[in-house]
Amino acid sequence: MRILILETGCKTKIFSRGFTLIEVLVVILIIGITTTLITLNFSSLNSIEKQSNSIDKRFTYLTEESIITGRVIGWYATNSSHYASYLSNNDPSDENELFLETSWDANSSLKKIFKYSDGSYIELGNDKSKKPILIFYPSGENSGGTLELHHSDFIQKITIKNNAEIQNEITQY
Repeated sequence: MRILILETGCKTKIFSRGFTLIEVLVVILIIGITTTLITLNFSSLNSIEKQSNSIDKRFTYLTEESIITGRVIGWYATNSSHYASYLSNNDPSDENELFLETSWDANSSLKKIFKYSDGSYIELGNDKSKKPILIFYPSGENSGGTLELHHSDFIQKITIKNNAEIQNEITQY
């Protein structure tokens, strides 16, 4: 009876086939790091996409609600929340029937700025304003402007055009 013993470091043709344990571990480590990086990048992109879609859907909903009800709607925002209200007598300073009040996402932006079509802008604070930032009309039009959400590592620009078209752009610092 013959017992074969595997010797470490043999350089003969019989033992030179295959991979060492170190080589296999290095390849598995590289695959693991690559998979982790791809997963992290994909999940952060999904998170950004979900945030942008939620505000886009809100503006689309307000446009449709104004058309269907035949009423003028004002959109208000503070640094912590945003909400809508039906406006009576087409007077933006007279608000009633507050609805759709929503807090911004917990991972939301550090600073929020709304730029009007005429070039003026306001930085959203914590106080609720008596005047709406955006007005949605039953004709399907709105007052228009650009909402800039400054996050820690990117800027999201949501442009609301007068004809109810919404463009969402994400730029890096």
